[in-house]
Amino acid sequence: MTGEWNRRTFLKGMGGVAGAVLLGGCNPSPPRPPGPGGRPTVRVVEWTSLGFPSPYTATAGPGYWRTSLMYDTLTWADSTGTQQPWLASSFRVSPDGLVYSVELRNLTWKDGVPLTARDVVFTYTYFSARIFTPLLVGVPPPDIQVVATGERTVEFRLPRPDATFLQQVMGTLQITPEHIWSKIADPMSFADRSLLIGTGAYTLTSRDDAQGTEEYVANDNYFLGTPWVQRIQMLPVDNPLGALEAGELDAAASDAEGVTDAVLAPFQDNPEFGMVSQDAAYGFPLFFNLSRGGALADLRFRRACAHALDRRAMVDRLLTGNGQVGSAGWLPPSHPMYDPGVRDYPFNKAEAERLMDEAGYRRGPGGARMNPNGSPLRFVLNIPESVPVALAEFIANNLKDVGVDIDLRRIDLVTNFGVKLSGNFDLLVTLYPGPSGVGPSGDPEVLRGVFHSAPPNPFHKTTGYANPQVDRLIDAQRYTNDLAERKRLVGQIQRTVADDLPVLMLYYTTFYYAFRKSVFDQWYFTPGGFGPGLPDVYNKHAYITGKKTGLEVRRP
Repeated sequence: MTGEWNRRTFLKGMGGVAGAVLLGGCNPSPPRPPGPGGRPTVRVVEWTSLGFPSPYTATAGPGYWRTSLMYDTLTWADSTGTQQPWLASSFRVSPDGLVYSVELRNLTWKDGVPLTARDVVFTYTYFSARIFTPLLVGVPPPDIQVVATGERTVEFRLPRPDATFLQQVMGTLQITPEHIWSKIADPMSFADRSLLIGTGAYTLTSRDDAQGTEEYVANDNYFLGTPWVQRIQMLPVDNPLGALEAGELDAAASDAEGVTDAVLAPFQDNPEFGMVSQDAAYGFPLFFNLSRGGALADLRFRRACAHALDRRAMVDRLLTGNGQVGSAGWLPPSHPMYDPGVRDYPFNKAEAERLMDEAGYRRGPGGARMNPNGSPLRFVLNIPESVPVALAEFIANNLKDVGVDIDLRRIDLVTNFGVKLSGNFDLLVTLYPGPSGVGPSGDPEVLRGVFHSAPPNPFHKTTGYANPQVDRLIDAQRYTNDLAERKRLVGQIQRTVADDLPVLMLYYTTFYYAFRKSVFDQWYFTPGGFGPGLPDVYNKHAYITGKKTGLEVRRP
């Protein structure tokens, strides 16, 4: 089942283009030669099923990075995670952290109309006045006052300090032209390619829904300089790494749900290819539905389940070690704000048995455990298409060993969202973040979406869990600009939710990206992700500059 989340799951679950074409074959084509001046054409995997590529319709992480090629933000991260001045020539923050004053570069939109502060105000207001699909990433937070203080100066006035503002607004909000979008009342129905007018480094020159292809060509008059990558071609494949090896792609990622050494072997110790990796880009959480009551709402039962699951063996056997055992505090050990004092739940069958007995879930005559009222202790585990069947079977076998019977239920992507949002499940394993944004290695604000009682996006919320102390801590960590204090608060959140255990992160997968060095060799993963925090390599900074840091553009 590995590999389906990359494209086929979206095609089936979101009504995308059918009939994706496998490009790899018996006669692989050689890499394309560089364009004029040595500038490369880079061929990567396409995602046409994620909506028309405007900032208001292109959904999920891959949709966002496509639109980032055409639309710019005020700041943008490079390979160090540092927010570089982008549309903003400069900005300053007031001592109390409540006002961000921005000066814009002297630029024009691609149709020649000047970029002004009114466009920034318009974009924020346009986003704020509408309700978009929850899968749209890059939507700014509400309650910010945005004021044009001059032709090219603008102020963001915050009601309180916000540690996420620089990345989540300055580095994420894609500025759109007022003179175009003010005439479009319903952006969700918009699909006119001729009106995709931005300030960006690339222009969408072709898009074929039937074939599932897109091509973006560099704007040689881009304000930072002529982009190093001249052309980006996006092609539909079912097996990206296989297509890379066959010569049909120039770069390709491992599956988000994990990869084994055997799959990576053709690219390791091969001078033709380079490879970069990121720890804990994705994870597999096991959600307990506390709202069902009974054993699922019993902390002793959940802790017993955690001890019964051999998560180290999951990583070793399913991924050949290419991952990390999950933290019950959600943030991975590689995260700069990880708290090493978080309660651990190591594999310990004897402890699991003891907790089950203590809670009154005794074994019956056949060995299966029973509820105190005599009914069987049996649950349904929902597993969407992004979850390997082998993982689901591993969970079921581990729990059966301590007397808990599990029925496996395979569901598609749409059904997965439905049962999660409605709370119509016992146990559920998902791929986090899936299509909906920031991964576990992103800003600790990700904790809000999982553990806060009123998250902005309910897809990953713990079902039936509400802890007022956790709500206060999550709010407090966001609204402080004191880094040491924020780290203390984030640590307290991790310790509390690990003790309460409404969800258990089983493991994190290591994400790999292989590339043909002769075509383009500057791929990288951005610490904390780029834009809103996307755990991927498609940071436009690399395409534009041909480098990993700074704003100087590489020259042929």
